[in-house]
Amino acid sequence: MTSIPHCIHALEAYIERSGARLAREGLPECVHGRINFDLITLRTDLTPKQELVTLVHELTHWLAHRDARCRMDCTLFEYEAEAVEALVMARLDLPYAAVDPGAHELDSPTDNLLSASVARVKWASARICGALGIDATAIVSETQAPIDFKAAAGKEIVLEYEQHGMGNFLGSSEAL
Repeated sequence: MTSIPHCIHALEAYIERSGARLAREGLPECVHGRINFDLITLRTDLTPKQELVTLVHELTHWLAHRDARCRMDCTLFEYEAEAVEALVMARLDLPYAAVDPGAHELDSPTDNLLSASVARVKWASARICGALGIDATAIVSETQAPIDFKAAAGKEIVLEYEQHGMGNFLGSSEAL
């Protein structure tokens, strides 16, 4: 396991080399960090582990979301940054609890993300792991097996996910 202060120092150096700036300020208790253009701000009274997780989170936003044209995807961006947190902390072999302790356990932090989100998460994770001097190749999601189905027009198709106890249905159209 890599030391947390070493990781923080490595990410600080990466941020500086990349053209962003890092500041530590008094922020509201509910805010661990924020990003504004090229300035990443962390709350001053965070524990070292909180600081590392927040730094990874905000750095993800700076790397993957700073050039986003539409700012309406904030929720999606938060999911992506949280997925990067989980992947990087796993690569560092540091225990990490999801923000929502009641959240449904998934096999991978990228489960249920759109493919474009998964690509951004993997890219940002690889950049951050590279800055930390660790291999990001172990960060992979298993591909899901494709399904093939046939149905008559106007009939419903019911999909059940035994692992998660969920179901969904599709109303087939004549195009199927």
